[in-house]
Amino acid sequence: MGGIFNGIFWVIFWLAFIIFTMGIGLILFAAYMFFMLGGAKKREIKAMEKLKSTLMVDEKVVTASIQNRIFALWHRKHVLTITNSRVIAVKRGVFGGFVMQDIQWKDLRDAKLTQNVLPSICGSNVSFRHFKNDVGTLELKGIPDKEAAEMYSRSQSEEQAWEEKRRVREIEEVRAASGGTIINTGQDSNPPSSSQSSSGGSILQHITEAKKLLDDGTISDAEFQEMKAKILS
Repeated sequence: MGGIFNGIFWVIFWLAFIIFTMGIGLILFAAYMFFMLGGAKKREIKAMEKLKSTLMVDEKVVTASIQNRIFALWHRKHVLTITNSRVIAVKRGVFGGFVMQDIQWKDLRDAKLTQNVLPSICGSNVSFRHFKNDVGTLELKGIPDKEAAEMYSRSQSEEQAWEEKRRVREIEEVRAASGGTIINTGQDSNPPSSSQSSSGGSILQHITEAKKLLDDGTISDAEFQEMKAKILS
């Protein structure tokens, strides 16, 4: 309903403004419509060209979309693009200029797709949450349904792929850490040296880390047993 409310508020605002200014506001309304609608298509193409000029080497656009007008009554239409390495949003002001935001696929924690009422007019809202909680969410409202669905599908695939990469990396780090661990199993009457105590503490630490991965669901029970055997070997 956000797009519908946005349109209703926009109409009420301009009607009230024109009535309050006794018709003089029509001049500002005409200027507003000129900046917003005049040559909008050419400016959209120019915005896409500007975005493409900022891409990194070997970076290619996968899907690109322009915001629906119902959500762009107080600014020029925003642009949302996904490439083979990141998601990019270009937010454009009424009188020119733009702000560009992006999230690398490796930093994506979650993507969300919400379809609005009257999707043919209002489209869908798409948001992308950064892996670091202290970084704000990248969100654009009123993206056409087809493009929004394609972006959501691609972002889900990238998110799962990078989760698997992080899972494998965590396993390899624990395995690498356990590879150099040595435990003294001989019956020595002498008290353990500080190095031996340190080794025993290291073993316990590595097993604890592996158990945490098991409890979190990062590794299977078979993988945990394999890692535990390597730590104790």
